[in-house]
Amino acid sequence: MTPHARRRAALDRWLAELAPLWTPSPFCVARPAWCDTQPALAEALLALDDTTLAALSADDDAARAFLIPHLPLLADLPALIDLPERDAAPAPVSRPAWQYIPGRKAAQIDAFAAAVGAPRAPLVEWCAGKGHLGRRFLMAWGGEARALERNATLCREGEALSARAGLAQRFAVADVLAPESAASLAGAHAIALHACGDLHRRLIDLAGPAGAHALDVAPCCYPLGADDRYRPRGGDSALVLDRNALRLAVTETVTASPRLAAASERLSAWKLAFVGLREAHAPGVPYRTFKPTPAAWTQQGFAFFLQALAARENLPLDPKLDFAAADAAGWARHRAARRLQLPRLACRRAIEVWLLHDLALGLEGAGFEAELHRFCARTLTPRNVIVSARR
Repeated sequence: MTPHARRRAALDRWLAELAPLWTPSPFCVARPAWCDTQPALAEALLALDDTTLAALSADDDAARAFLIPHLPLLADLPALIDLPERDAAPAPVSRPAWQYIPGRKAAQIDAFAAAVGAPRAPLVEWCAGKGHLGRRFLMAWGGEARALERNATLCREGEALSARAGLAQRFAVADVLAPESAASLAGAHAIALHACGDLHRRLIDLAGPAGAHALDVAPCCYPLGADDRYRPRGGDSALVLDRNALRLAVTETVTASPRLAAASERLSAWKLAFVGLREAHAPGVPYRTFKPTPAAWTQQGFAFFLQALAARENLPLDPKLDFAAADAAGWARHRAARRLQLPRLACRRAIEVWLLHDLALGLEGAGFEAELHRFCARTLTPRNVIVSARR
């Protein structure tokens, strides 16, 4: 059994043991079943004041320390999710070409390039956008690169940036999910920074049969394009991950401004006000998802938002509905859900690391030597792991 197989098997067991805590979302089920089996934990969470909740939500170590007295298995988590950080010298830069990239993105690209180092074969950037990542490699080590991007406008803009910098970067308008994309990987070193969902899964699935020489990809947004049940790449597993589990794996963010965070809180509370009314209208009916709401609805106040959502979802509203009371109920449920969510959030990195080891196992099965390593601090991006594969 390889190290990736051993780690995935250990995470299989750990996640299965704690599944009752991370499977149900308190935003969908007002009182998850574990509240009855762990009443002391539920009581402690619901008693948290806003300041303490904010501190625990922002610090995984502090949250784990708070939860361990109730959930001793969490003490095993650091060893299960630990991944090495690759020692890397900064990638050299010979041209000042970063002025058109936002600072955080530029820092992520710098860290990724430094961790990967000089390409092992002709470079192919997968779902390249404007080709910033490939251009960074060319700035450091020269050579040529090909960028695959389905948006023709981004291709034109990337070509202009490469021409301005005097770099040999060619763009192809291509959908990497299309069958013909496989041909571009033959003998290539493929790179992708934050390839979402099926974009990174497609690259990893194709790398072996298409004859890629090397691959470095930082996966992101695991639920995008996923089936109802995730299909393991590394052989059978007793762990069943649905889209909700994949969504949980990427809930950690570090980029939201206070304004956006407040808007997200308000939207959650208003949606939960609607959910509460829907549950009262049809008791015992399981939670049902609904499409995203237009941003304009929230700009016109709670009453408008609730009426518009109820009309779209065919929920009759009582003409005498007390909107202030419904709003207050939504906020109360939101505050409770945020507290009961903490045990679930404590498991999210374990799910992500399970997925990363599974991808590495898929590459091993295709004839590669595969490694996982962190390329930057999680404060720069929580999606900070590279899946590396070499023939």
